[in-house]
Amino acid sequence: MTDGLAAVFEPRRVALVGASDRTGSMGRLLWDNLAGFPGEVLPVGPAATVGGRPAYPDLRDVPGPVDLAVIATPAATVPGILAAAAAKGVTAAVVLSAGFAEAGPEGERLQAEVVAAARAGGVRLVGPNCFGVQNADLPLNASISAGAPRGGGGVSIVTQSGSYGMAVQALGRDEGLRVAKVLAAGNKADITDAEMLAYLRQDPATRVICLLLESVTDGRAFFEQACLTTVAKPVIAVLGGRTGAGQRAAQSHTAALATDDVVRDAALRQAGVARVRTGLQALDAARALSSQPAPRGRRVAVVTNSGGTGVELTDLLADEGLEIPELSTSLQAGLRALLPAYASARNPVDMTPAWRLFTTMYPVAIDLLARSGEVDVVIPVLLQRSASAEVAAAVRDAVARLRADQVPVPVYVCWVAPRSADQHASVLQEAGIPCFAWPERTARAAGVAVRCGLRIAAGSAGRPGPPPRVPVPAVPAVPAVPGLLDPAAARDLLAAAGVPAVETVRCESPQAAAAAAARLGYPVVVKVAHPDLTHKSDVGGVRLDLRTGAAVRSAAVDLLTLADGAAVLVQPQREGIELVIGGVRDPEFGPMVMAGFGGVLVEARRDVQLAVAPVDAAQARAMLRSLRGAALFTGLRGRPAVDLGPIAALIVTVGVLLAQHPAITELDLNPVLVGTSPPVAVDWRITVG
Repeated sequence: MTDGLAAVFEPRRVALVGASDRTGSMGRLLWDNLAGFPGEVLPVGPAATVGGRPAYPDLRDVPGPVDLAVIATPAATVPGILAAAAAKGVTAAVVLSAGFAEAGPEGERLQAEVVAAARAGGVRLVGPNCFGVQNADLPLNASISAGAPRGGGGVSIVTQSGSYGMAVQALGRDEGLRVAKVLAAGNKADITDAEMLAYLRQDPATRVICLLLESVTDGRAFFEQACLTTVAKPVIAVLGGRTGAGQRAAQSHTAALATDDVVRDAALRQAGVARVRTGLQALDAARALSSQPAPRGRRVAVVTNSGGTGVELTDLLADEGLEIPELSTSLQAGLRALLPAYASARNPVDMTPAWRLFTTMYPVAIDLLARSGEVDVVIPVLLQRSASAEVAAAVRDAVARLRADQVPVPVYVCWVAPRSADQHASVLQEAGIPCFAWPERTARAAGVAVRCGLRIAAGSAGRPGPPPRVPVPAVPAVPAVPGLLDPAAARDLLAAAGVPAVETVRCESPQAAAAAAARLGYPVVVKVAHPDLTHKSDVGGVRLDLRTGAAVRSAAVDLLTLADGAAVLVQPQREGIELVIGGVRDPEFGPMVMAGFGGVLVEARRDVQLAVAPVDAAQARAMLRSLRGAALFTGLRGRPAVDLGPIAALIVTVGVLLAQHPAITELDLNPVLVGTSPPVAVDWRITVG
């Protein structure tokens, strides 16, 4: 799956197509950028020489093998250059040129020609319309950036935007970010995001993966590779489109709730990818994870000399789902021996503005807390006088001793100081101790780091992994006619798959409805059945708690007039908590299963969880426990607790049904009634595409 990517990041011979000596030209910038490359750079272009070296008019004229071609020529020339690269046997090419699919129909045609030429010769393609690639450790700077990022940090970044490539260099200079590799994929015409995850998972120089993307190519393959990657290395993602409404025409509640971004968010969370809102948040978290051990738990200790800042940071950490536990009596006693009598050792550890003692108290407090076994992260707040060169050096040395002794607790610094003190923060950054300006950035970085650390710890215990392969009995073929399945046909399909559905009788007349009710036993429910009346409750198409034949006949008379050709469905009335269980086929990630609290207000409550299907029983239970109203399952106000096992089994079955039948585009069981009896669907809807 990673064929050719080694040539992108670790080539031995690079051909620069479009190389030039002309000052201010792209060819000159790239030639200068490649000057530090330890391998051989071969200029290709119309000039006789470039940089004092002989240039070649065509790629095919270059003597010897070429691993990587870097192309910066007008778009119209690129298909021919790729054909030459294919004939030459070039392994990979980076096309920086613009004017392709991003430019309209003619550009799309040109891009198709480029891809066809590359694939015909087995050339792997980065771009077109891209920033380029960088390997900061080699070094290789095959990009339009005027400078290279700082190497040696283990952060690899995959982005579509060249602006992030520029930002990496600035953060390296200003805040100590060190990277391994950068790939700005532009139009992503060939190499997929899944391939990049697979390559970086196996790359020994990469310790943290940052994805700064506008879209995901081959979402299902990406999900599967993410599941494998996040148990080994942190993966942090910014994925655009959070505010775009889903465009699919939803017939079911499930599809209406499974908007594009909700699906993406669920898939990323299930795969263990830490999704954040901004590029800065992603790169902050990457700094935390690349230079300090990954946290093994949620417990955080805060050391501060300002009560207000400590309280703010504590609240923000709690917002991230982290814990700030009160320290044990013995640990507090050890800390009080260092602190002024009026200081607090509870957590946050507030040493007060006793600034003459800062150089002693900060390093000893950090050491005691990190070695205590009571916390998983230590965050010292260096504020004003504590943000001095002396305190920074003392904290640096304390953390160095922890790392030398292999104490696995990371230390992140919350830095609240004027710009004139930035040189003191650099003392810490250069030692691999990340500093984050102000409590909000600190808390967000710590929250992401903890989520990633817990995912890796769970992977080491053998829990998360690739999507499960859940066996299921064979079920009948789905009818080939697209559209909404007839309720009886849908019920037959569900029953064959093992989905419990309430007994239902379809009736064409009030008299038949009354006879069906008498056979089923009172009380009953009568519902309208017509393909145009998708949501029955919206048109008054459901009548509950009917206890006599006369009541059933009267209800049937009313319901049969709601649409020409309508029928009625008669069911025995059941009671219980109303859930929705369903699924939808997403164009990016494939079959998705959904579970949550249902009924007529399902879209208003929006208390649902989605997951890429199929899921196993453990994942299904986790979906149920993640609902905001999950306390209802435990038994409230004297009600009995609900057994989640049968509900989880139903979620598994629905997920497998979707996975096995690509023709099913939407499946909706709403409501599913649960309680002391086994779960049963009392209304259902299946759409075939």
